Amino acid sequence: MMRTVYVLLLLIALVGLTGCKKYSINSKHTGELYLDHATDIAVALQGIQKSGTHLWQKAGWWNAANIMEALIDYSKLSGNAVSGSCRQIFNANKGALDGGFKNRSYDDCAWWALAWIKAYDQYGDKEYLEIAEDIFAYMKAGGWDNNCNGGMAWQNTVRYKNAITNELFILLAARLAVRQSETYQKAYYLEWALRGWNWLDASGMLNADNLYNDGLDKNCNNNGEQTWTYNQGVILAALKEIYGLTADPQYLQRARPIAFACMTKLSDPDSILTEPCGRNFGEDAGQFKGIYIKFLSELNTVLKDPQIKQYIIHNATTAWANAQNNQHLFDGLWQGSYLNWQGSTTGAALDLMNAATVQQRQ
Repeated sequence: MMRTVYVLLLLIALVGLTGCKKYSINSKHTGELYLDHATDIAVALQGIQKSGTHLWQKAGWWNAANIMEALIDYSKLSGNAVSGSCRQIFNANKGALDGGFKNRSYDDCAWWALAWIKAYDQYGDKEYLEIAEDIFAYMKAGGWDNNCNGGMAWQNTVRYKNAITNELFILLAARLAVRQSETYQKAYYLEWALRGWNWLDASGMLNADNLYNDGLDKNCNNNGEQTWTYNQGVILAALKEIYGLTADPQYLQRARPIAFACMTKLSDPDSILTEPCGRNFGEDAGQFKGIYIKFLSELNTVLKDPQIKQYIIHNATTAWANAQNNQHLFDGLWQGSYLNWQGSTTGAALDLMNAATVQQRQ
């Protein structure tokens, strides 16, 4: 009976939506455990989309990019069109803020660029890739400067050099390189990915625990601030992409200790990924763990490490048992107990179930 309700909710949510691409909708449970969990969360996310913008309740601007990407990942894994509002999201929001999914915060810009690359991969609309290329050009022109001998500033008005913005710049450059057909364009983006990585690697932001602190202080030294989980995750994906472009194993060798440092030092005694702030997170920090686990899973499609696979599945099983309400909306503390939901924490839970599905299939 409940499965029938989920199917009906999905169909209602999709009525009248012009999606990225039309798929035959089959949201019934398949018996593939974590994919079925992802289906339930995807339906729940459809139910909290806002009218007008088609973004999500209790989720900020950059969070929405990650939720859309998680839904696209789910669509790829399942064949279901629950991400079916990509074109509506694009049309409704391309004029927001500074236009073209750009604003003063370069990390926000990069999240949207990565999401549109994922939409391009899944649905083949060249406009999505072009907007990502435009965002990269905007970031490079306004964000990269000579302060601290290079690197991306966090904002166009605040020249703070932090881990997340630089990691995203590297990842975006590498993913754009992968998708270029012209040799000179591929080389251009790869050059920027390597330039970004070489700067970050020399910056001192990676601490003695193999974790990235938040950023640099005014003297260009590691500021010792929080080691957010997503700071560890984005660089894993960036190093994996550079490895794919160069076939140089040093990039995987650099990624592995960061991955394991986060699994051990940013987890509770039961090996459940836990943000340094615990439950004291807002919309932003509620998204972080999903980003780490998504990119850890991506890295493990190459490493194929059984310990990483077990870790991801263990977190998915625990979160499903402890962190949701009866509508499949998720709290941000995966070990529980459930107190309240956000769009961002529910999006992170979808990343987790997607990651577990990928690992279970390996």
